[in-house]
Amino acid sequence: MRRFEFPLERALDIRRLHRLLAEEKLGQALRDESVVKSRLDTAREARVSLQREFRDAVTGRLDLRLLRRMLRHGESLENEIFRHTADLKMKREITRKAREAAIRRTQEERALERYRENKLSEYIDAYWWDQAKKMDDIGADRFLRSKER
Repeated sequence: MRRFEFPLERALDIRRLHRLLAEEKLGQALRDESVVKSRLDTAREARVSLQREFRDAVTGRLDLRLLRRMLRHGESLENEIFRHTADLKMKREITRKAREAAIRRTQEERALERYRENKLSEYIDAYWWDQAKKMDDIGADRFLRSKER
């Protein structure tokens, strides 16, 4: 019974597709992380701006409704910053895993390419060894024929 052999070129194409998919997932993860990071930066800037406004509002005459509204807004900003920070941690973990997967897929593809190159090199060596053997046999036959004459 003949052993099943998967064509090496087809396997290499599949590995290449897996690598491209892993790189695409990495790109998407990096974009998502960038979006969350920009949202977090925006929320932090809003918090700094609110603190500045709060300091300005505290000096002089106090308006309790304005202060309450600022405190509620500040609390919502803190909650938003907390959520974005947690989301950023999660996105960084996803990015790290996607990066590892992309590296692993690239290494698999390179290993398969090296295997293909080694197989080709072995084939070429075997071919030239066989050719040299045939030439030696031809030379030996001619030598024996020339001795017989």
